[in-house]
Amino acid sequence: MIVNQKENKRGFGVSEIIGIGTVLVIAAAIVIPGLKEISKDIIDKTKGWVSDEFDTIFNMSPIN
Repeated sequence: MIVNQKENKRGFGVSEIIGIGTVLVIAAAIVIPGLKEISKDIIDKTKGWVSDEFDTIFNMSPIN
C-alpha cells in the first residue's frame, strides 16, 4: 500500500542541531590528539631539516 507522507520543509529541528553538536564534540575528541602528534612530528622534522640546511649553506651549526 502506498501512503502519501506530508513533507516537512521547516528546516532543522532541535534533534538535528543536538546531533550535529554531538558529532562535532566526538570528532574533536578523536581528531585533536592525533593532530597534536602529527604537528609535533612535522615541527621536529622541520627543525632538523633547517639545521642541516643551515649547516650546509653556512658551514656551521645554529646556536641553540
